[in-house]
Amino acid sequence: MRHISAILSICLIFNTFAGFGQKIDTLSIRSEALQEQRLVYVYLPEFYRYQSDSVKLPVICILDGQHEWFVNPVLSTLRYLQYTHEIPQSIVVVVPHTDRVKECAIDSVGREQPLHIFLTRELEESLQSYNPGSYRMLIGHSFSASFSLHALLLSPDFFAAVIANLPLDELEKLIVALESVKENSSGKIALSVGGMARDKDFYHRRVYNQLKSGYPSFFSSIGLFEADQSAHNAVPVVAVPQLLMHFFSGFSSRYSHIAAVDSEYRLIEEPGTVDEELERIGKASRLSGFPYPPELPEINGIASRYLSGGYNSHAIGVYESGVKYFPAYYEFHLYLYELLLPEEPGRAKQHLLKAKKLIETIEPDGVEKLTLLKEIGAAISKQGW
Repeated sequence: MRHISAILSICLIFNTFAGFGQKIDTLSIRSEALQEQRLVYVYLPEFYRYQSDSVKLPVICILDGQHEWFVNPVLSTLRYLQYTHEIPQSIVVVVPHTDRVKECAIDSVGREQPLHIFLTRELEESLQSYNPGSYRMLIGHSFSASFSLHALLLSPDFFAAVIANLPLDELEKLIVALESVKENSSGKIALSVGGMARDKDFYHRRVYNQLKSGYPSFFSSIGLFEADQSAHNAVPVVAVPQLLMHFFSGFSSRYSHIAAVDSEYRLIEEPGTVDEELERIGKASRLSGFPYPPELPEINGIASRYLSGGYNSHAIGVYESGVKYFPAYYEFHLYLYELLLPEEPGRAKQHLLKAKKLIETIEPDGVEKLTLLKEIGAAISKQGW
């Protein structure tokens, strides 16, 4: 279909440049719990601006935001694992501390700290304008790692997952307490530790080894990464990627059974009706038990597999659901234009004009935008619209 192939080729080039960007907001929050004004940084994925309110992203909160050596590698890990589709897109919140020991140190296991109030109430309220989902992950290091475990103990229904890098403060008491409520914390904890050598992470590793031996039930029930060759501050750099994929291990394959193909990209079996297939997609749209609709690449991937078998009506159904999730994403409208044009030119026209309007009003100015609009203008003229 030469009428649209040029446009879609430009879309591919355009999205190669635009699809890896992020938007960063700075929030200033007056915290009554901490008795001061606090700044937090909210990182939003590039495609956040296209989505509807039905797409509720998970929230990943990184503590110790004042330490660039810790935060920057974690942010880069999140970004690249999302880009490679190993983990879901998310709202990432970086929380710096003015006094990390005072804010994170545990006076008494089971007693709520001001930082816990800030995260679960004050910050949570400030994040509502971003339409967050119910999945919340907390990532900490050393003091903030122990705090993260404590936060999970206090609010097991609030936090879905905790990555605790090298926790030490009150660790044994935390283990005992978490063991007593294992039904609430099961599957929610991942922990890392460094090497045993003197020039690595000797003290933390010695305590870790003792506790692992003393509490085998706890350690067998959580995700672990023993960075044997890493020193204390290097552990998060190597551990966080593995622990993130521990929690999101099934994410990248959640739709692999939908329109499954062989090595030559041929459908393995005949799909059901469009409604039946959309229902299967809906059932697979989960993230650790939480509803989470397909992301942009997943929608394109599923549709392309149906198209490879000649099931155009199924691909149309997938792209129409994609428009519901991402109404401001022009590319889905261009695909629907292409697929609908042979038999439903009226509907095809609506999608092409919608794509044109979205590109004009939402996409950033540049050569790619001008080229897209020129190609769409040529398609409109050719059809006599």
